[in-house]
Amino acid sequence: MRPQVSRPFNNTQKVIMLARQRMSFDPETVSLLRKTLDDAWDLLGPEQRAMTSRTLLAERILKSAAKGERDPKRLRDAALTANAA
Repeated sequence: MRPQVSRPFNNTQKVIMLARQRMSFDPETVSLLRKTLDDAWDLLGPEQRAMTSRTLLAERILKSAAKGERDPKRLRDAALTANAA
């Protein structure tokens, strides 16, 4: 039997799995990504919302963020442009 090792919970980073890759974002970036998702969703009309999901928009935003993008407008536009395609 192995002794239990105490591991304090570190809440300074959020780890997200995307396309089988681990990504870490600091709390400020997570906040920015959430706001960007909300903004992108709010720009969609009812018909567009019916044809997509917040999850899909979030994945697109995360993919751009994983490449280093942090500009909210470019993150939002990347998600919406992919949605229009």
